[in-house]
Amino acid sequence: MADDTYSDEQSRDAAALSNLIRIKEISTISRARSMRIQPGDVIFGYDSQLFRNGINDFQDLLEECDEEEGVLLTIWRDGLIFNLIGYGPLGATYEFINSEVAEKIEADIRDYTIPQKQDLIVFEVLRDLYRRCEIIDTRPDPIATYMPPLWLLQNRLFEPLLAISLIYGITFAVHWVLFVISYLVLCVYFKRASLMMLRSFIVYKQYQMWMVIAATDIKEVQMACRKIDGKTHFKDSLVGEPEVDEKPKKKKKRSAIPGT
Repeated sequence: MADDTYSDEQSRDAAALSNLIRIKEISTISRARSMRIQPGDVIFGYDSQLFRNGINDFQDLLEECDEEEGVLLTIWRDGLIFNLIGYGPLGATYEFINSEVAEKIEADIRDYTIPQKQDLIVFEVLRDLYRRCEIIDTRPDPIATYMPPLWLLQNRLFEPLLAISLIYGITFAVHWVLFVISYLVLCVYFKRASLMMLRSFIVYKQYQMWMVIAATDIKEVQMACRKIDGKTHFKDSLVGEPEVDEKPKKKKKRSAIPGT
C-alpha cells in the first residue's frame, strides 16, 4: 500500500512538472546561443524559484528583467542541473515538456535547492579540439585594475606584458610624471578590458566558447563539465582525472605453420 501511495505521489509531481517549458529552437543570432543554451534544455527555475507559469509569462518576465542585473535561470539538461544568468529575451521558441521528461526531472530535482543569484559567480568555459578547457571567472579582478603587469604575469599573457613594460620604460625615461599618467591610463583600460583581453588570448590558442555557467566556485564548474563530457581536461583539475578510452586489444597473428 505504501508503494502505491508513493507511486501516486510521484505521478502527481510529474503531472505538475509537465507545465515546465523547454527550448524548442534557437535563433542563429541570439542570447541563448551566446549562453550555449541548447534545444531540449528545460528551464525549471526562474529567479531562484520553481517556474511553472507557462511560456507567455516566461517571455514577459524576460522582457521586463533588468538587463544590467540579469536574472537566474536554472536549467536541466539530460540529468545535469546548472544555472545561468539571463539578461533579457533569449531569442528562442519554447514548448511544454512531455510526461516522460517530467518524470526524469522530478527524480533529479527532488532534493535540489535552487541557489540565490547573489551567491553565484558567472564562469565562461572555453574548450579546444583536444577537450582541454580554460575556465574564466568573469568578476572584475582588482589585480588587473591596480597592478596590470602582475595580472598579465599571473595569466601568462606575455605579449601584452612586454608591450606595457616597454611603455612604462619609455615614459619613465622621458619623465616620471608621464610614467604616472601612463600607469593610471593603463589601469583604467585594464579595468574595462581585462576580461575581453583574457578571452581573446585563449581564443587565439584555438579554444572556442563552450559553456557559460553560474556556480559557487570553479570546482562546481569542473564537475558540471565533466558530467557533460567525461573526457574533459582541466589544467588544474579539482575533480580527478578524465575518462580514458580503452586501447583495443591487439589480435594475435596466425602462424603460417600448422600446429604452431
